[in-house]
Amino acid sequence: MKRREFITLLGGAAVAWPDEILAQQPDRMLKKLPRIGFLASAPPPLTQPLLDAFDRGLREQGYVEGRNILVERRFWKDDQAQLSKFVAEFVATGVDLIVAPTTPEALAAKSVTSTIPIVTATADPVAVGLAASFARPGSNVTGLTAGRVSKNLSLLAEAVPEASRFAVLMDPGNPLHAQFLPELDNIAAQRHLEIVPVVKRSVDDIGPAFATMAAKGIQALVVLSDPVTFANRRRIIELAAQNRIPAVYSWREEAVEGGLLAYGADIADLLRRSATYVAKLLQGAKAAELRLSRPSASIW
Repeated sequence: MKRREFITLLGGAAVAWPDEILAQQPDRMLKKLPRIGFLASAPPPLTQPLLDAFDRGLREQGYVEGRNILVERRFWKDDQAQLSKFVAEFVATGVDLIVAPTTPEALAAKSVTSTIPIVTATADPVAVGLAASFARPGSNVTGLTAGRVSKNLSLLAEAVPEASRFAVLMDPGNPLHAQFLPELDNIAAQRHLEIVPVVKRSVDDIGPAFATMAAKGIQALVVLSDPVTFANRRRIIELAAQNRIPAVYSWREEAVEGGLLAYGADIADLLRRSATYVAKLLQGAKAAELRLSRPSASIW
């Protein structure tokens, strides 16, 4: 081969090779980034403030999606079968960590894996068996707790002193709701109030639940939080107003959007702060040893 032809060929290769190599780099780099599986019941726009808060928390910890971390979001739309499917997919594809904010999500994730770290923000991880204690979870589940609802009934009773017949909107299939009901019964007995559990398992039960309350002469309502009530909070608030039933909720957003009052943590802030646990776990901390945080509750 003549010297000029060889130089020409070599020059052409020098131009072609970098383009091919560079085209492969994004895929290789993405495969090396830590992958987070994020579970949420409802898709945006209802959950957009929560997704934004989590992303903001990641940035505060030095993680930018697509640059040094990947977040795979799944919206299970209050369908337990979908939730189970998404959790199984996360485990099968080997995500590094699962963010499961609510009790149903954390329980579903914990039932499938005991090794992949799970970050939650549920009301009481210890009460439902997700962790052994707040100081030392002893399992693959850690994160924050949103607090219990025992004070909600007392606050509502003080806000509407003329009321004596209180409904509790609840899902009997939610183990945390089953934990809360005896507490509310005890407080009601101390205050000489009557508690009437009203069942809500899905969005289809919300309308009939308020019809039941109207038929039973309910004067006030305690709304127990879960993915269904949060995703459909505006409808619940509207129906409570239409039926003239003052209600207490668990999240700031529910008070801001028209509910009478709420007592609990700021759920968006919980999601932002959960990114701190994500960062610690990705940097080598063990979920079993990461203390569960209890943010202070506020009246909204």
